[in-house]
Amino acid sequence: MESRKIVRLISSVLISIALWVYVINVVNPSSTTTVRNIPVTLTGTEILYEKNLAIVGSGSYTVDITVRASRTDLSTLSVDNITATADVSGLTLGQDYITVDVSVPREYTVEDIRTRKIQVYVDELDFKTAKVNVIFEGTPSGNYEATVVSLYPSTVQVYGAKRLVENVDDVFVTIDASKLEYENVTESVLRGTVRDSSGNVLQGVETAEQDITVAVASYSTKPVALKTSYYGDPWAGVTINNITAPETITIKGASANLSGVSEIYSQDIDIDGVYEDTSFDIVPILPEGIFVSDKSKDLKLSIDLADTGSIEFYYYPYEINTTGLSDSLRASYSLEDGSYITATVTGPVTTLKTMSASDIVITADGSKFTTSTKTARITAGTQITGVNISLSTQTVSVNVEEK
Repeated sequence: MESRKIVRLISSVLISIALWVYVINVVNPSSTTTVRNIPVTLTGTEILYEKNLAIVGSGSYTVDITVRASRTDLSTLSVDNITATADVSGLTLGQDYITVDVSVPREYTVEDIRTRKIQVYVDELDFKTAKVNVIFEGTPSGNYEATVVSLYPSTVQVYGAKRLVENVDDVFVTIDASKLEYENVTESVLRGTVRDSSGNVLQGVETAEQDITVAVASYSTKPVALKTSYYGDPWAGVTINNITAPETITIKGASANLSGVSEIYSQDIDIDGVYEDTSFDIVPILPEGIFVSDKSKDLKLSIDLADTGSIEFYYYPYEINTTGLSDSLRASYSLEDGSYITATVTGPVTTLKTMSASDIVITADGSKFTTSTKTARITAGTQITGVNISLSTQTVSVNVEEK
């Protein structure tokens, strides 16, 4: 009787073991699976910045891992259960590598990480101030224009790897203009995106200002007279052939603000010293609540100048060069009023821009000088072609004496 109990007990244990082995190996066996594109979180970036270094690129990396667990557990595994990190605080300038560490719940075992070491390039940390621009997508309903009523900040500081920051053109935010209501100002807080001059988004460049507040509205437009003023004179007395500027400007705003506006004045434009055909930006002086319409963007005042002008150089009598003077004599020069000689040079502006006082030589012919000579005729010469030179005086006083 007792032996039967022992047999039954042993049989029960063996059956339990067999069932356990069956469940583990047949019903819910161990297996592996590959989880792809797990994002890698970079740690230690602040320490890297403190060393004035930054990673070139977006900083967005992923790895694939092979995980072992029971089939039941593997069926519930997702990217959300996995954490991949890489410490960048110890990186140095130039090519370097980051090592990826992966954490999974304890019922899983990581058997492989591809690729555990990721090659990166580290550059100097650089900063730049960039303008903030608002981009409208779509158009407002009716014959109205989307308008930026206010924008803060209007510039932001960006930072990142030097070779990326050097290409930064601006930071932009996007507004859906099709949702704007007429004369209803809407304010939004947005995150700016960095781009280069070709309009490409620059990954890996950060903005110091996280929030950009922009108020926008849909406004009607109105053409009015534009009064443009300028001051100053062109360089070298160059003649102005023609000056042109738009006579009208299209403005926009709320109807109540537009109704009383019939003309807009510009800020004074300084044309002093211009020497070639050029254009100047016209900056309108706008009443509060009035904006420049997209139809009148890039207003310019254009100047058409003559090709020739004249400039002056000044010389003291002691700078006169004497030629043909006898070796036994010496000559010194003076002007009655004690002033200087003015040489006026006339010619193409492009040539005049390259000239200096040393390009002109003031000369007196001393071949006929005697101790009784009291005045001398002077001339001006230059090796530069295409110019004419006139002097403020043709004669100077001369004192000739024996050595």
